[in-house]
Amino acid sequence: MFSTSRKLTERQTQVLVFIRDFKNQEGVAPTYREIAHHFGFKSTKAAVDHVRALKSKGYVTLAGRRSRSIMVGPSDADLSDRVVSIPLLGEIPAGQPESKEENTLGRIAVDGTMLDLCKGHRLFALMVSGESMIGRNIRDGDWAIVDADASAKEGEVVVALIDGGNTLKTLAKKKDSFYLKSENPDHPNWIPLTEMIVQGVVKAVIRRV
Repeated sequence: MFSTSRKLTERQTQVLVFIRDFKNQEGVAPTYREIAHHFGFKSTKAAVDHVRALKSKGYVTLAGRRSRSIMVGPSDADLSDRVVSIPLLGEIPAGQPESKEENTLGRIAVDGTMLDLCKGHRLFALMVSGESMIGRNIRDGDWAIVDADASAKEGEVVVALIDGGNTLKTLAKKKDSFYLKSENPDHPNWIPLTEMIVQGVVKAVIRRV
């Protein structure tokens, strides 16, 4: 029986989605050379290594050593349940709030098992800029996966509009008033002068290594 035993990395998820989409469009699986070309790998070895990792985790099977031998194991419905495509909406400062227009960069494929409680919700991803949230292990260059439909609670990391600027901070409360807490002693907390609107709750953080 086909089963998956381990979660995928960001790149493994992207390779799996590419294999599935390529087979749906072309009627055959991609070769290792085509996978390497799509992702800009310097050699086919990187493609082979990613496919072997997918095989070891139970996401694909290999029909011998012939070309185009990669087979996606589960049904398309099962695969769709696990792989979520999320829009990338540019950067979010983890520091001083900034006013900037939303910049759509594309989409990111994420293992859906990371987001089981967010099914049917509006999700988006933002690249973190700055080091004000290192106390929550969120660093410059990380991707924050944000749930726009989640109800924010005290202590959760949120994306918020505060006095016209966007930032990523911990939602905190003092007496009866909410404010945005930095998780780095070198950075200040942010108390709204006029308004603060929570735009989403951070549900996962992806770090490129």
